[in-house]
Amino acid sequence: MLPHRPPADTGRFGSARGRLAAVLVAAWLAAVAGRADEPPDLASRRGEDWASFLGPGGNGQSSLQTLVTPWPAGGPRVVWHAPVGEGYCAPAVALGRALVFDRIGGDIRLRCLHAETGRTLWEERYPSGYVDTFGYDGGPRAAPVIAGGRVLSFGPEGRLECRRLVDGGRVWSVDTSADYHVVQNFFGVGAAPLVVSSGQRRLVVVQVGGSEAGVRPPAPERLDLVRGLDSGLVAFDLDTGGEVWRASDQLASYSAPVLARVAGKERILAWMRDDFLVVDPERGDVVGRVRWRADELFSAVAASPVVVGDQVLLTEAYAPGSVLLDLAPLASGGRIVPLRQDRRGSRPDAALKAHWSTPLVHEGHLYGQSGRNSGDAVLACVDWKTGAVRWSEGGFGRASAVLAAGHLIVLGEYGDLALTRATPQRYDEVSRTRLLDRGAAGPPVDLLVPPCWAAPVVARGLLYVRGKDRLVCLDLTAAQ
Repeated sequence: MLPHRPPADTGRFGSARGRLAAVLVAAWLAAVAGRADEPPDLASRRGEDWASFLGPGGNGQSSLQTLVTPWPAGGPRVVWHAPVGEGYCAPAVALGRALVFDRIGGDIRLRCLHAETGRTLWEERYPSGYVDTFGYDGGPRAAPVIAGGRVLSFGPEGRLECRRLVDGGRVWSVDTSADYHVVQNFFGVGAAPLVVSSGQRRLVVVQVGGSEAGVRPPAPERLDLVRGLDSGLVAFDLDTGGEVWRASDQLASYSAPVLARVAGKERILAWMRDDFLVVDPERGDVVGRVRWRADELFSAVAASPVVVGDQVLLTEAYAPGSVLLDLAPLASGGRIVPLRQDRRGSRPDAALKAHWSTPLVHEGHLYGQSGRNSGDAVLACVDWKTGAVRWSEGGFGRASAVLAAGHLIVLGEYGDLALTRATPQRYDEVSRTRLLDRGAAGPPVDLLVPPCWAAPVVARGLLYVRGKDRLVCLDLTAAQ
C-alpha cells in the first residue's frame, strides 16, 4: 500500500492512526471472544456499504448525496492507493474493510484492507493453474461478496470459497469445476455470487454451467458442442457450503444474477449463456425463460439484467443488442413478453449494446457504455420505454460507471475519470481528470493504467477504482 499523504489529526477523536489501532484491537477482541461472525465496524465514516457486485441494490446506484461538484483541480483527493496483481474485478467494501481479489504468480489471493487507509488486515492465498483460453491474464474476474461476517470469492478456475471476514479463516470451499464437470468457459469464471435469503437459510447462488462427466470438445473454444446437464445455476448453503438446489441445463455466462421482486414475487434473474431465466429462490424452479444472445460462437453476455418494476432490460454487444421484457404475465402463469428490441445491425451510437458494464437507470433513462470494441464504443443515454438514443459521447472506450447524487462517475478503460450530470438533454460533463501519483521520484505517473475494466465502487463517500496494477481510493465528499 502506498499512502498518498499522512493522515491529518482529527481533534478530540485522536489521530487516524490512533483510531485504526483502536478498531484493530476491537476486531482482535471480537475474534478471541468467538464472535467471528459478528465483526466490528472498522469505519470512522457513516454511510452506505458496497458489499456485493453493483452495490446494495444490485443496480450500480449509490445513495450518496453529499457529492462535491465540480471536482477540485486534479480530481478528488486521493486517500490511498495500493498495488494489485492480475485480475479484472472490483472490490467489495463493508464494515470498514475492502476485500480485494487478484492473482500473484501462481496464487489466487484474497486481501482484506482497511477501507480508509489501505493497510492490510489479513491475506489468504491458494494455488491456481488457470490459463485463459484467449490469452487474457489469469486473475479473478468475479467480484468478491461480503455477507455479514462472511466473504465469498469465486476464482477463475471455479473455486468457490467462504471465509470469515474478521480474520480470513476458511469456512468452506467447493471446486465447482470438478464437482459439476464444467468445461472451461472462454474467459473462465466471471459472474459474481449472489446471496439470497430462503426461509431460515441464506443461499449463495452462482452460475456454474456443469455438464456430463468426461465431456471434452475437440477444441477448447468449441462451447457450441458442449451440452449442459442440470447445474447451470446452483445454490449453496452459506453456513455449510452444501448444495441446496440446482437449476437449468444452461452453460454459464459472465452476467451476475440479481434478486428482484417481479410479477409479485421475489425472483432470481439469471442471464445464462443462451437463455435468460427467472428462478424461484426457494426451490430453484425455473418459472420463466427467454433466449437472448448472438448466434456467433465467440460471443458472450456479461451485463447484469436491469430491472424497473416488472420490466427487465437485457443488453449485449455482439449482435442483437438490447431487449426490454415484461415479466408481469408470469404472475398468472403466462410467458415473458418482449416489449421492444434494438434493430438488428444497429451501430453502438444508435442503440444500447453494452459489452460488460451494466447500464444505470435514472428518471426513465438508461446510461451506459455501448459498443463491442474500444474504437467504436460510446457512452450513451437511452429512453427506457422506446430505446431511442438521446445522446452518445465517445472518448472513453468501454467504460463503466456508477450513479450518485444525480451524477455519473465514469471510468474509461484507458484511465480517464469523469463526472457528468445524468440528464437526457445532452452529455453534460462537470469534471474530468487522470489520476497522478505525484509522490513518486521523477515526474508524476498515472495511477490508473489500462485496462481499467472493473466497475467503480462507492462506499461511505469513498470511491474505489482499479486499473491494471493499482487500486485507488478517492474522497468524493471533500475538496482538496
